[in-house]
Amino acid sequence: MKTSIQKQKILLLLIMTAWGLLIQLDVQSATVILTRPIALQDNVISLLNKAHGAEKQQWKLVVFGFVHCKDVCPLSLANLALIVKAAAQEKINLDGIFVTIDPDRDTASVLSQYTESFGPNVGYLRLEGEKLDSFKATFGVETIFYTKNEGNLNHYQVDHSTSAFLIDPEGKIRVMFDALKDANNITRLFVDKRTLFSK
Repeated sequence: MKTSIQKQKILLLLIMTAWGLLIQLDVQSATVILTRPIALQDNVISLLNKAHGAEKQQWKLVVFGFVHCKDVCPLSLANLALIVKAAAQEKINLDGIFVTIDPDRDTASVLSQYTESFGPNVGYLRLEGEKLDSFKATFGVETIFYTKNEGNLNHYQVDHSTSAFLIDPEGKIRVMFDALKDANNITRLFVDKRTLFSK
């Protein structure tokens, strides 16, 4: 008999697979509002809360990336900052969290300086090893490292999924979307689906 955590992971994997197919087909809107929100484990919520130095009972917007990324990640972070500002205008408490997938190069000081440029409500989370692998698996985030080896520990490239997640104050994933394409959809949600954010 599968535990509820295993069932949640399977459900998230199925949703992410279907969502990934939509993105590959380049469907204009890949925003998914979950009718059955996925509850995150307490340890994951605790890690997310650390991104802003305090346990805040509010919405969180989570994106994954790395500082050395030349185009995708800066655009994802710019969209994240746009969404956080739009939420504030609608009186929705929302913090943005940038989770690095490249902790070897993304030190705490590098991440702090990088995220500061996107606004005060954008924090970062830096995990390593198995903790990072487990965290990425929770969200179904895939990463591929190219040419990273003992002779090249600084100038390698990383491919990763551009999934983003809106997590409610209770620690449940409510909305999944593409951080590059769907920022405007999310800002419209704050108005069109106002009841979702008053929970």
